[in-house]
Amino acid sequence: MIYEQTKDLLSKIKKLRTADVDKIAYQYLEDEVDVSALYPHIKESGAIHRIYFVVSLQSIKTLEYQLQFIEDHFSDLNDWWHVDLFPQLLRKGPKFDFVYQKAKKYCKSPLLFARRWGYVIFLTGWQKDPSNTKKILSLFHDDDEYYVQMGEAWLLADLTIYNPEECLEYIASKPLKYNIIGKAIQKICDSFRIPDDVKNKVKELRKLYK
Repeated sequence: MIYEQTKDLLSKIKKLRTADVDKIAYQYLEDEVDVSALYPHIKESGAIHRIYFVVSLQSIKTLEYQLQFIEDHFSDLNDWWHVDLFPQLLRKGPKFDFVYQKAKKYCKSPLLFARRWGYVIFLTGWQKDPSNTKKILSLFHDDDEYYVQMGEAWLLADLTIYNPEECLEYIASKPLKYNIIGKAIQKICDSFRIPDDVKNKVKELRKLYK
C-alpha cells in the first residue's frame, strides 16, 4: 500500500525537486508511517531511495543505531548523493571517539561508497572542533576511486576552515598523491569561508607536488 501511495504522490508532482521529495518524507515521519515496504523498490527511483532513507534514519533515536542501519545498507549505496544525504540526518552529540572508530573501519571497506562515507561522516559538525583535526587526518589514504578522492578533498577543505594551520602542515608533508591533494586545494581556493591568506599559502604548496 505504501509503495502505491508513494508512486501516486510522486506522479502528481510535475517537476520533481528534492524539496518535494523531502516534503513527502517528513509527512510520513509526522504520520509515523512504516516505510519498510519501500525497500524492495529503492532501485526503481531516486526519490523512493531518498524517502526510504530519510524516514528510516529520522525514525531512529540514537546515533549508534543510525550507523548500524547505514552499515546494514552499505550494498544499497551506489551513488555519491546516497552517501551525502546522511550527515544531515545523523543524531548530533559529543560522540567523536565512537564515530572515529567507526570511520576507521569504513575507510578500509572494499565498498566504494562505504569508504566515501568514512570521510563524509565527519561533516556533521565533528570537523569544526580543531582538537579532532589530527585524528581525522590520520584516516586519509590514497584511493583510486574518484568518489572517494572527492570525499577526502571535501573533508580536507572543510577541516581547513576550522584549523588552517594544521591542515596546511598536513598538505606540506605530502601525505597523499596529488590526485587527492589537488582536488582539496581547488576546493579550499573556491571556498568563501577560507581567507585569502590561507588560500595563497595553499596555492604555494602546489609547487611541492610538481
